Amino acid sequence: MADEEDRKTMSVDDRPKEEGEKTEISERKPLANRKEKVTVRVVFLKVADIETVKERFHAEAFVQAKWREPTLDGLMDSPQKIEELNWNDYWNPKLTLVNALDEFHETVGRSVLFNAQGEAFVCERKKIKGKFHETLELDRFPFDTQHISLTIASNRPEKEVVLVTDDEDLSRIHLHSFVDQQEWILYKHVAASQGTIHKTEEASSERHASLTFSCRASRRIGFFMWNVFFVMFFICSMTFTTFALSVTLLPNRIQLTLILLLTTMTYKFSVNQYLPKISYLTYLDSYILTAMVAICLICAWHAVVGGFVVHAVGEKEAFWIDKYVLIGFVVVYFGGHLFLSIVIYVVVSKERSQDEKDEQDYLRQVFVSSEKPQQFSVELFK
Repeated sequence: MADEEDRKTMSVDDRPKEEGEKTEISERKPLANRKEKVTVRVVFLKVADIETVKERFHAEAFVQAKWREPTLDGLMDSPQKIEELNWNDYWNPKLTLVNALDEFHETVGRSVLFNAQGEAFVCERKKIKGKFHETLELDRFPFDTQHISLTIASNRPEKEVVLVTDDEDLSRIHLHSFVDQQEWILYKHVAASQGTIHKTEEASSERHASLTFSCRASRRIGFFMWNVFFVMFFICSMTFTTFALSVTLLPNRIQLTLILLLTTMTYKFSVNQYLPKISYLTYLDSYILTAMVAICLICAWHAVVGGFVVHAVGEKEAFWIDKYVLIGFVVVYFGGHLFLSIVIYVVVSKERSQDEKDEQDYLRQVFVSSEKPQQFSVELFK
């Protein structure tokens, strides 16, 4: 901390880019024909409006990138020369946000860092704000945990640059500015993963190095438990009341059962507004469809007992057979709900326990990194 306070600050340029403005960066080759190493760090300043249906979220973030620039070695004591630099004459990794949508703004500033050996590093800082796309994994909806990610890539080919995370100054997230606390639980840890991408707008087959920074958000299930699961449970449970009618009243039994089936189908369509159009079943879909199957089976039984069993064995025997079938349906129905509740509890608890463990590991890493001596002793701003 003391070393950080001893940094020398000369001036700053945080000029926002004008719309349509393009920055011309020289095309010097990587040093000694090898990959340039660029360390990247992201701080999530604000996360808001996680939209499940549109698969996007709003974020404000701080992105910092550092890379070696040997041509600036020896200028630690020459702040005037640093102020006169033209960044267009120096190499730049040309970092971009891959999953940014149209509503995106950024402010860019650069400085030069010097370590104890006098080696120079260019430090580029961006403050970004906008909406970002995120492909959500919804198979466990509404008991899901989502990755909220920013993917950073270089416009230069993979053979020229490699992106790595900053292990000395870790990426992090500010939880106090999280807007959707009523709907989501946001965790503190930020994970990073390397990869490569191919930009679709390019005709060449070149791939580009990328780095994805992700924080995790778990959905709060209270709304869906009270407004979907419990409502569906009670609607489906009402089908057992149809057994109170005599086995000879076939039309009445089927009529009541079909009314409850149509009610369930209507409710299913209203629930779809909370989900994007995906090609697989979520936990919620599976539950509602299973309830509809149960109602259909009860309706089919009413047709069988009223149309065949009564005529085959008589009304009295059919009455007792009907009661045994009712008991069977009730045991399977409530036993199935108990089993489903246990499975969901175990799966969700295991996943969220892992999230909490990752968070504790991350906090330990933050503590360890804060105890390390600062690598850079001097910082000069252009």
